[in-house]
Parts: sequence; C-alpha cells; structure tokens
Amino acid sequence: MAGPVRDGGLQPLDHELNRECREFAETLRELFLELGISVRRYATRCYLNPGTLSRYLAGSRIAPWQFVEELLHHLDEDCGTRLDASALDRLRRRHRAALRTAASIGRAVQQLEGQLQAADREARRAGAREEQLDQALDDTRQTIADLDARLVRLESRPLVPAPPAPADRIPPPDRAEPPGRAAPPDLAEPPAPSDATAPPGRGTLLAERDALAREVDRLAEELARARHRAACAETRCDLFERQLALVEQQQGLADVRVPAVRPMEEGLPPKVLLVDDRPDNLMVLEAVLGPHGHRLVRAESGPDALRALLEPDDFAVILLDVQMPGMDGYETAAHIKRRARTRDIPIIFVTAIGTDPDHSMRGYAAGAVDFIPKPVDPWALRAKVAVHVELHRERRRHATLPAPTRHAPPPAHAHPGAGPSASAKATKTGSPSAI
Repeated sequence: MAGPVRDGGLQPLDHELNRECREFAETLRELFLELGISVRRYATRCYLNPGTLSRYLAGSRIAPWQFVEELLHHLDEDCGTRLDASALDRLRRRHRAALRTAASIGRAVQQLEGQLQAADREARRAGAREEQLDQALDDTRQTIADLDARLVRLESRPLVPAPPAPADRIPPPDRAEPPGRAAPPDLAEPPAPSDATAPPGRGTLLAERDALAREVDRLAEELARARHRAACAETRCDLFERQLALVEQQQGLADVRVPAVRPMEEGLPPKVLLVDDRPDNLMVLEAVLGPHGHRLVRAESGPDALRALLEPDDFAVILLDVQMPGMDGYETAAHIKRRARTRDIPIIFVTAIGTDPDHSMRGYAAGAVDFIPKPVDPWALRAKVAVHVELHRERRRHATLPAPTRHAPPPAHAHPGAGPSASAKATKTGSPSAI
C-alpha cells in the first residue's frame, strides 16, 4: 500500500472516555489507519454498519475481540503487519480493561446521587422526628413538674374540720314539719360535691404522674433512636459525597485514577474482604479492584468470611453478597457485628434483590453502611472501596499519633439535648461502621 490516507474518515474520540477505554480506542485507531482505507470501505468489507465501525474507533462502543482479530488478519494480509507476542498480549489486556470499565461514569454518578438523595431524605425525616420528640419530651416533663407542685400543695394543706350547724337552724322536735312537706330552702342540707367538680385526690395525682413518667421513658428511647437514625444518615451522606467527588474527578479525564496504594513507608495496604458464593462474581470484583493495589481476600460463604476475619485484622471494608445458601449476607453481617474485633469494619452489601426501603432498612439494621446493586458498576464500586480504604488509613494514622497530639474525645456526660448537627458531627469523625 502507498500509506494511510489522511484520517480515513475517523470521528474524534469520545471526550468522556475513561483512561482504559481511551487507551484501547487509540490503539485500535492506529491499527486501522495502517490499512489506509476509509471507514465506509472497511465497514463494507467487514459487513458492518459504518456508524457501528465509527463508534468502535471513537471509543464510544467497545469492539468485540472477534473484530480485533479480523482487523489484525487484514493488516497481516494487506500490509504485512503482524504484532509480536508482547504487543498482542498488551492489546488483549487493554481490550479486557476497556470492557471492564466501559460502563459510563454518568451511570455511576446517577447511582451515587440517588443514594445521596435517599440518605438526605432519611436525615431530614429523622431530624424532624427528633425535634417533635424533643418537644413532646419537654412538654411531658413540664406536666410532671406541675403535678409535683400540686402534690406538694395538697400534702401541705392542713385538715380543717367541718363547722357544726348553727343552733338556730335546727328545728325543735315539737315543731317538726309534717310528713310530706319539704323543709324551707334555708334549712335544707347543702348538696355534696359531685365527683366531676371535686379536686383530684393524692392517689389520682400519683397515678397520673406514674403514667407520665412511663411516657417520658418511652419518648426518651424513641428520641435516642431518632438521633441515631439521623446521625447514621448524615454519615451516609458524607460517604456518598466523598464517593461522588472521587467519580466526578475522573469524568472525562484520561490521566486521573482511583487512588491506589500509599508509599511503602505507610506499610501494607489495608485488606478488602470479598464474600460471594459464586466464583465468577468474585472474579469480577477482583478484576475491578485488583489493578488498584488493594489486598483482596476472597471467601465463598458466610462461614468462610468469619474464618477469614479470625486472622490478623486490618480489613478496611467487607463486600458482602446478600443472597447466599445457608448463612446469607444478613446473618453473616450480624455475626460480624457481634464480635468485638470486627464490629467496626464497614460492610457494603452487594445485592441483586434491589435497594428498596425494606431491604435497605434490614441491611442497615444488620450493620451495613452501604449498598451496591448487581451487576456492579465498576466506577461506583472503585469509588466506594477507595473511600473506605482512605478512611481506614486516616484512622490508622490517627491511632499511631502520640497521645498529646490526638484530639480529646467528647465528654461522656455530653448534654442530652444536643442537636442533630452535634450528633452527626460526632458520628462523622468516628468510624462509618457505626451505622
């Protein structure tokens, strides 16, 4: 051939490509340009629609490996160009990486924004409920204080005997009224006070006070639960915001990657436990997370996960499948949270049964901090794991600081009336696995 003809009618690369897809698309374009023919002509040769071929070469759609092999065959046949073993292996790895990360970043952003909105709604609902319960608790305590004051007044009131009837109002025996005739109004007996108008006695007030005291206990327990829900929702909001920032930072940028391992002076990277009963699902998780330097530990059942957690710790996060035979994800999470040495490890449920409110509430009650639906979005998965790994590193660095450098913990006798913002801040600075 005389050489390539200009650009062969190529469309520009998609500007929203991630690094892996861009690298593969650029390699594919270089190979195609060596043919020296137009996109339309080559599409006719391969029995492809020209628009489909344009999308392959622009990177907006990942070409199947069969097409790549056919292109390499035509290069060998027409131009005598043949890739050596190392170049072919590099092309295969780029193709696999592109397929693995081909899901649009926009889909991950949409997923994370939906989770952030749900967490924000929960935080606002729990905050509003917290205010209602706080006001009801104050009103009930004030009512008890009023009852206490009434009891004090009742107990301090002296007993005054009833005065005797005046002598001039008592008719003599010989002047008794004849039968059937009523006594004059001024001589009639005064009516006894009815139960409706009589002031409540001490027993009635004490019974009312006991009932109000039980109501105070109930409201206080419900208020504590509402504050916990609000704090957990605020923590989730913080996690989702960090994940969104990490994903959006990479959108359209070829040279930005999810943070990988830290320098060796910080020691080995934290471990990530992958739990799924299907080996192919574990392979997907390893393919997405492996290139970023995480220490991955796999387990194919709940009991396997519990055994893995018996080894020296330093697990940053657990990716736990929900639907597993025998011990499912919920039961496994409950066992993990009952152990003192593992209860603070954050758990992300990987689930194919949806993230509707019923499943979410059950998952959060079991100790999950997050959900990711199947099939997993690689961008969202990497962002979630990277954020938890970074939080784990922060806690590990904080634990190694000299004692005077650490921030003093909040006093244990903090005022119970602290608002939701104070509770949320206290939870944010701690482990996200407190959810």
